[in-house]
Amino acid sequence: MKIRDFFLFDYESKIRFSLVVFILLLILLNFGTEYLFHQTKQVLKNQTDQLLASVAFSAGSLWDKCPPAILQRNLLELSFKSDINRISFLSSDGAPLISSREIISPEELHTFRGLKPDLIIQIKGPEEKQNIETIFSDFYSDRGGNTYLTCYMPLEISANSKSPARENMIWVMVEKDVSALANIQQMSKLNAWIRMGALIIIAIVTLILIKNLLKPYRLMMKRAESENIVPLGEGRGKEGELDAAVNIFEQVIRELKQKEETLQKLYLKTDRKAKDLASYNEYILKSMTSGMIICNDQGEIIQINQPAEVILGLSRNFVTGKRYKIVFRNQSPVCSAIQTTLTEQKTCSVPEMEMTARNGETVWLSINSTLIKDEQGRMLGVVVFLNDLTEIKKLEQEIAFKDKLAALGEMSSGLAHELRNSMGAILGFAKLLLKRKDDPVLQNQTIDRIVNEAMGMETMLKRFLDFAKPFHIKPEQISLKEILEEGYLSVKETLKEAQIMFKFDSKPDLPSIRGDRLLLKQCFQNLIQNSIEAMPRGGKLNIRLGELPITPHEESILVEISDTGYGIPREIQKKIFNPFFTSKEKGTGLGLSLVKKIVNLHQGNIELESEPNQGTTFRIYLPIKPSIQTPPEIMEEKVDLKPQLQSL
Repeated sequence: MKIRDFFLFDYESKIRFSLVVFILLLILLNFGTEYLFHQTKQVLKNQTDQLLASVAFSAGSLWDKCPPAILQRNLLELSFKSDINRISFLSSDGAPLISSREIISPEELHTFRGLKPDLIIQIKGPEEKQNIETIFSDFYSDRGGNTYLTCYMPLEISANSKSPARENMIWVMVEKDVSALANIQQMSKLNAWIRMGALIIIAIVTLILIKNLLKPYRLMMKRAESENIVPLGEGRGKEGELDAAVNIFEQVIRELKQKEETLQKLYLKTDRKAKDLASYNEYILKSMTSGMIICNDQGEIIQINQPAEVILGLSRNFVTGKRYKIVFRNQSPVCSAIQTTLTEQKTCSVPEMEMTARNGETVWLSINSTLIKDEQGRMLGVVVFLNDLTEIKKLEQEIAFKDKLAALGEMSSGLAHELRNSMGAILGFAKLLLKRKDDPVLQNQTIDRIVNEAMGMETMLKRFLDFAKPFHIKPEQISLKEILEEGYLSVKETLKEAQIMFKFDSKPDLPSIRGDRLLLKQCFQNLIQNSIEAMPRGGKLNIRLGELPITPHEESILVEISDTGYGIPREIQKKIFNPFFTSKEKGTGLGLSLVKKIVNLHQGNIELESEPNQGTTFRIYLPIKPSIQTPPEIMEEKVDLKPQLQSL
């Protein structure tokens, strides 16, 4: 084997080797740090020992030079200058002789603290056996938690010493507070344990890291083997799993490159189909007669077809890419439809709406907006369809005008019929009057009949003119329940005489509405009177009051008046609201026309439900908060009817 082949590792081995070298480097750095820490601590300990020995030597020199009276003061001064906690002279048995501080008890003196037992025995042994030098204690602490070091130095007693206390061996005890050095030593031990634990944790983390780093490659190998990309067990020899996975990846890349050309061809073909489809969609949009606006989910207009441009008077370049609120005013029905669909995510439909385009023309539109969703049901945008109803509206207006002319003709025919009857009677009475010239009594009777017929004609014309002229509404807050109760009281006796059962059902706490009290009272009384006349043999009259919504933002009051009378045939139900149309022998045909007119003035709606011999039900819907004004159709009737009346 060649030397260079020995160092050719696979990728996995290189990772392991690199991480092991990294851990060894960390261990080396930690040992270096620990060595420096130990050396620093040792230097500080030696310096402290030298200081203690130097002070002990200085104190020993004072023993022979100073008398006992001033020795303590000199020791105190020496300890202060040397930053020593205490300097004491001890006998060989440890008894204190003199100290730089006041000695209260031997325990306070810390005698022989921090010394091993064999050293204490040496200090207390016989003098002739003592052949020891200066002794240094280990760290020890007092009750206050302070840490000290002590130096014991034997003192040579001079021959001329006469003090009886100096006959035995004397020891100089020098004590220093070394709490800072002790803390350094404790921190050194703690630091060593922390570094040891950190190295163990690093080693564990490294093993986990290596395992996690290699896990994807192992999974890649297993997946490749399960998919038969490589034979089972192949490539796991010298290469290792990681290198084998890399080789598999390179093989896949080569295969992808080989298929790139095929994919490119498919892409070009698909792109061509997409362009054809886009062009086809564009042709469809241009061919549509209805306008269409497409917005994305952010409310930006991304497409508008030509009919929509014509209907709204907008250009595609102006609106594309802009938000719908910028293009359309906030009060615009198109803006409201888009906003409702985007926020509430539901279809919005406006069957008929009048709006003013940007060119100033008034157009009638039907607006329908719906959501655009993908396969998962996620909202992609909104599409709005616009149908121009302007021409249809014109046709409707023409048809309505013709219907009004037909109704006017029918009404005029009815009025002419009534007037013709009266005129025929007047003409007959006039001829009869000519024949009765000589009989004053018969003349007076004939004249009275002529006057009565003329007054009947005047009454008929007055009613018609009253119906044709506009009402002056005096709106106020009124309670429909109170008005109906008043109407019931006015016909209470009539109901008893006709043997008609009356039932009034009203929901509690109904809100009041804004309207004209007198007109609404007249409206309800006409309907009640019609119901009474429809039940000559008795029956049931029911009135129900309720509240129901018209739109999500508007509510109305429902007034339902139903009877069990003979009903109204289906063929005449569409004509009963026409003026002068009646099925009664003595009716004028203006009652129900007046009812509908009053309901329209209050922006309400009236519905009829009737079956022959099953009864009749009128339902009136009155908005709670109407904007009271005279409807345009009523004004048109007033303008159109007066010339016809004048011609009559």
